[in-house]
Amino acid sequence: MSMSMKHTPASPVQRLSRVQQLTLTTWRLAAAKLERVVDPCSVLAHTAVHITLGILREVDNPLALFRRHAEAHPEFALIASLVEATRHEDLAYDILDTAFLMRWNELVADGNGPEELPPLRPRVPTADRSLERR
Repeated sequence: MSMSMKHTPASPVQRLSRVQQLTLTTWRLAAAKLERVVDPCSVLAHTAVHITLGILREVDNPLALFRRHAEAHPEFALIASLVEATRHEDLAYDILDTAFLMRWNELVADGNGPEELPPLRPRVPTADRSLERR
């Protein structure tokens, strides 16, 4: 059988878990906040983002970023050493999350990343539940 005639099954589509989706959403919120609160001339803050992104480029699998984020103590310490206490106490966390989002975006840019979950819909109380609250 020639190579062109071999059938290779498509790999199953990976989906994010709810916790992974929440983490990704948190990264996106941090990046948006960082864009709002950090001055474009804040060299150390921008340097911290890009140094952390450079470190994260050793991660080649988008899902592995979530495990790495849970153990990102060295990266956080590096960021904290570059960015002293400012009026935005959580700046170091936002920088960390922004770097993770940037690496995520690089890894999924080809469209082959895990499938994201749709937003949760609010629950509509059923007749039974509305009676229980009275």
